[in-house]
Amino acid sequence: MSTPRFCNCYQDQEIGLSPKSTRLVFKAVMFHGSGHDEEQRIRIGSDDEGKWDVLWLSTNWGEGAVPLVWVAKGSLRGRALWTGLVQAWFLGSKVAQDAAAPPYDELTPAAHALLDEESVQAIVEQVWPEETDEDFVG
Repeated sequence: MSTPRFCNCYQDQEIGLSPKSTRLVFKAVMFHGSGHDEEQRIRIGSDDEGKWDVLWLSTNWGEGAVPLVWVAKGSLRGRALWTGLVQAWFLGSKVAQDAAAPPYDELTPAAHALLDEESVQAIVEQVWPEETDEDFVG
């Protein structure tokens, strides 16, 4: 089996994807200033044509579901799919937007999410590993 190719909203042209049905992967919040917090729900599900497995972003700002990253339907399954899409989103953010941290400010507990906070944090640490100061001599 070949390595799945992740497409993302940073590098690839969004091909008019619309969600069919989705499941919550994790929740987060982005702080934009006093009283302007953006609640983010990161969801996974196929597009309405059934061609792609997609990581979707929906917020409390009423913009609808926005595709973040997608991979050909059936390329990955279960936890490998969820973690793979989240990692691809983070890598796209890091490379294309020169982000020094994930595209949210804080994780929010969610009882029925597919990934708990520790699992999401483990992916964050893969993409943005803590830098060690090799020049420091103690």
